[in-house]
Amino acid sequence: MSSSLSLTRRFQLFDRTVAGMEQRLLKVRQPAQMITALRWGAAELDQALADAPARVRATIACRAGCDFCCSVPVDVQAHEVFFAADHIQVNFSPVALAAALDRLAAHRRRVARLPTGARATSRQPCALLQDGACSIYAGRPEACRSHHSNDAALCAAHLADPAVDLTKAYIPALRARMFAVMLGLDEAIEAAGYDERSYDFGSALHEALTNSLCLMRWMRRGPAFPDSCLADPPEPPARKTTRKTKRRA
Repeated sequence: MSSSLSLTRRFQLFDRTVAGMEQRLLKVRQPAQMITALRWGAAELDQALADAPARVRATIACRAGCDFCCSVPVDVQAHEVFFAADHIQVNFSPVALAAALDRLAAHRRRVARLPTGARATSRQPCALLQDGACSIYAGRPEACRSHHSNDAALCAAHLADPAVDLTKAYIPALRARMFAVMLGLDEAIEAAGYDERSYDFGSALHEALTNSLCLMRWMRRGPAFPDSCLADPPEPPARKTTRKTKRRA
């Protein structure tokens, strides 16, 4: 089998993923059923990696303790946030949850203070990064699951300087495979009418873990999180000023 991924195969992966997720979403009535569907999607992404040719996987430079990509902003859709939130609620102890909430709150405050347009090039370790490892690895977002590099040194350089071109470290055959599945999942969920806006992962995750209404609002096809959690929140409206004039006698 060739290490490259043909356009035909990409469309096959995409179409298969869309169909599989659509079938599962049709059966969703309760939050637990939605989480089950999202677990299937995460498993499909993991399988896409496992099915890649050995020669392709051998070029991956990512290793345990390599966390350069864990300090860049992560854009997600709402379903990824709820999947991660469920993982935390199921697997974290009360003490670990409280600590994670503190770090996520600090992240949210930091992002909220960034000037417009500055988030994309900001650098800060993920609030869920612990001792160089992802504390929600099984529940991590699609972008994290789909990112692989063949050059850790280039990743380090990109972390230090966002202007460094990271695309040179991408593994085209693997990236095409992972993105075909990832985009298929997103397409099926968007087509079903769920919120498709792009959110800042840490900010939206903090909201999901502290506001139980978010999930129900999203399942009713409403906006999952407030605009302040968006990856590119709208600028606040300019304040209107009123000029005071002296009244003539």
